[in-house]
Amino acid sequence: MNNPPVFRVRGINSINLSSFPLIVIDGVPTFTGDLGNSAANNVLSNLNPNDIESIDILKDASATAIYGSRASAGVVLITTKRGQKGKTRVSYDAWAGWASATRVPEVLNAQQYVEIKNEAAANAGLSGPQYFLDSINGQLIDTKWEDYIYQTGFSHNHGLSFSGGGDQTTYYLSLGYTEQEGMIVTNTFKRLSGRLNLDHKLTKRIKIGGALGYSNNDNVGPNSGSLPGQAFSTAGIGRLAFVTAPVVDPYLYDSRGERLPGTAGYNIGTNNQVGRGKNKQQTGFYNPMPLIDLNKQTSEANQIQSSVYGQLEIVKGLSIKSQYGIDNIRVENVTFWTPIHGDGLGQSGLAANTSIDYKRWNWQNLLNYDVTLAEKHTIGALVGTEQQRTITEGWGAQRTVIADPFFTTYQGNFTTIVPTGNFQGENYLLSYFGRLNYEFNRRYYLTFNVRQDEYSAFASGEKKGTFWGASAGWTLSEEAFWQNTIGKTVNFFKLRGSYGTVGNNQGIGDFASQSLYGSGLYGASPTIVYTQAGNPDLTWETSKKTDIGIVFGLFNDRLQGEYTYFKNVIDGLVQNAPQAPSKGIPGNSIAINIGAMENTGHEFSLSATVFRSGKFSWTSSANLTLMKNEITELYEDSDIFSATSGLESTNIHRVGESVGSIFAVETQGVNPANGQRLYVKADGTVVQYNHVVPAGQSRWTTLDGAAATAASLLADGKVYGPAIPKWFGGWDNTFTYGSVDLNVQLNYAGGNYIYNGSKAGLRDQRGWNNHTDVLDRWSENNTGGKIPRVVFGDNVSNGSALPISENVEKGDFLRIRNITIGYRLPANLLERANIASLRIYGNVNNAFLFTGYSGTDPEVSANGNSNSTPGVDRNTVPMAQTFTVGVNLGF
Repeated sequence: MNNPPVFRVRGINSINLSSFPLIVIDGVPTFTGDLGNSAANNVLSNLNPNDIESIDILKDASATAIYGSRASAGVVLITTKRGQKGKTRVSYDAWAGWASATRVPEVLNAQQYVEIKNEAAANAGLSGPQYFLDSINGQLIDTKWEDYIYQTGFSHNHGLSFSGGGDQTTYYLSLGYTEQEGMIVTNTFKRLSGRLNLDHKLTKRIKIGGALGYSNNDNVGPNSGSLPGQAFSTAGIGRLAFVTAPVVDPYLYDSRGERLPGTAGYNIGTNNQVGRGKNKQQTGFYNPMPLIDLNKQTSEANQIQSSVYGQLEIVKGLSIKSQYGIDNIRVENVTFWTPIHGDGLGQSGLAANTSIDYKRWNWQNLLNYDVTLAEKHTIGALVGTEQQRTITEGWGAQRTVIADPFFTTYQGNFTTIVPTGNFQGENYLLSYFGRLNYEFNRRYYLTFNVRQDEYSAFASGEKKGTFWGASAGWTLSEEAFWQNTIGKTVNFFKLRGSYGTVGNNQGIGDFASQSLYGSGLYGASPTIVYTQAGNPDLTWETSKKTDIGIVFGLFNDRLQGEYTYFKNVIDGLVQNAPQAPSKGIPGNSIAINIGAMENTGHEFSLSATVFRSGKFSWTSSANLTLMKNEITELYEDSDIFSATSGLESTNIHRVGESVGSIFAVETQGVNPANGQRLYVKADGTVVQYNHVVPAGQSRWTTLDGAAATAASLLADGKVYGPAIPKWFGGWDNTFTYGSVDLNVQLNYAGGNYIYNGSKAGLRDQRGWNNHTDVLDRWSENNTGGKIPRVVFGDNVSNGSALPISENVEKGDFLRIRNITIGYRLPANLLERANIASLRIYGNVNNAFLFTGYSGTDPEVSANGNSNSTPGVDRNTVPMAQTFTVGVNLGF
């Protein structure tokens, strides 16, 4: 819960820097990302959705160039609500909802588990059964671990707002509170928010105003194993729900069948794993119950977003405006790991506190001139400056070796203290920009933007960059020849195009160009350590954007649409160029600007009033994007492999391929003669794998039994296709009948591949549980089985140790994202209670999913917003389905 979204505008626009768009709230660029620990803390969740007036997405060079060095991945402009002249309007919005996991993997029950594991043990040559059915008080132990870990979470939200004003002052005031439970037990999110927006006319020519937004959010979350970097965490309880054996119970009981008191009641083995009971082999990783009950991960954030402005109209059409804004966030992350089990055992307990401060001020000065000449020429000119300073600080410490089980906080009596989470950063941006608009007679349009940025992170002499964009448009439907021919049918038709350059400094380190040293100790003596090799030529990544399109309206705008062709050429990609170990360079790499890629595509959108008659209407809008990403240059044209959590390399960057393409060794199913997995090597040789062989014999053989070298990802892997969808879009439909409204939203994507690493784990033949699809394993009585012959300890045949094509799947899907039905009470009933409007509604989110993908969800992302490892599903928790009822009340 509260994990940051994966947000892409026209695909991935970098490899090592950020592809997350710049988010601007009321003119002030804001922070993004996750500032939490295992309790995710999405910065953008601090903004109350009820306060949002509009969201605009800038994509082409002409629109984004005004943001220069930060606009390569697009710009999202969020405008909050302002007051309007008139009597005070009061609104109250509330909803309550229930969320539960969908498409939960179906795993073996106790009887099936014992059957499979003992068959695997026999095939491995182990003597006698290794796993046994057991009972407590005569009841068979058949633990469904997901029932202990997943839940139906209840959430509720409330928002109250006041807006209005007179001739001189308008205001908007809001308060919001939300309290949400996730589908994983103990995972909660709370937010308290307030906002005040004021605008005041001092005189006819002077206007002042401001905005003040405050939020406090509190996140509590266990280690789910589904945040970036956690994919292989043995403490990830989302994964433990499916891999822990059903033949053991979470708890221990006395002879009367009652749970033992206190921590003695947890079923924990002496090897820091879930207890084995009667079984001779491992039955899983950690017992999730003490981790849920005793561990603690919280992340609390306080954020202030505020701005003030003053505007002076010098003469008619010429105005100057100055705005100063701040965005300050303070986060406290608290962690406690119990000493009795899990990650905390080896450290005899752990408590950590870290504090993070993100501070930013932004000052903009704008001179704007708008004039219309001879009723045909409209000219708009803007020049401005922007300065922005960002300071980041983190400090913290952790304590281990708990002195007494009573202590669960850092302030308690722990033995050792070490620093953690300490950092400092600072960057500065100085910009000058201008924009010129020209319109002639509502037919011809020209726009030109230019911006110069100077950013502190880059090398001396490379800090400045100039970015620009130009666009032109021609409204053909205003021409006489058009109006006299097809104007009655095609009432609006406009050609438009743009070209320009923007940059990317998002995600670059504050001191990325410098050679850095870190302090440390050599024994008891203070010393410094070389930590980063500098590059005096390091500078921006640059995007050259081209857009050509049309906008049209038919049948008096009953049908409206757009088409755009776009091309984004990104060069100067920042890469970590490998260096010889003999140079003694930290990490054996230096960040340099080398590498290029392209995004090309087509965007289509249509909106229409499909039907309107009497009380009934149907409006519909749909969009579709076709897109291709291709890497055109890398350092020395060498392949770059990217790994999930540093352990499993499933993605490759290769010239001529899409960034982060799925990479695996080809397999050809199961050999029906012996049940062994078949692998195809780079030279076309088919080899097979047998996990248990006599001493001195090879596990890898050709089909005729001759010894063969092992299949290798580096030597034998092949590209299966892009992890980025080639096509995606949505379809929105609204139906109304009198006071009843129904909205159905769909989205779809495809043409991409997903590496289903979760499938590899759920078929792994070590001690943990399996998906029910292993019931179709090869045996002498089932030579057509799709799963290789089960052999205890085999972590190769199903892909755990080596990415294989068996786990590469198409990511195509169609989802009915939202279904909402509402009813507006008649005005004549509300007038008696002095109520202006009242609407009640019900909603289901993630209603239906249609896909051939066998995993929990084709939109999962085990690596979050990573550019280098998209399209990976590795031990991720299922998606939630949410049912909501709500009310919108206005006075």
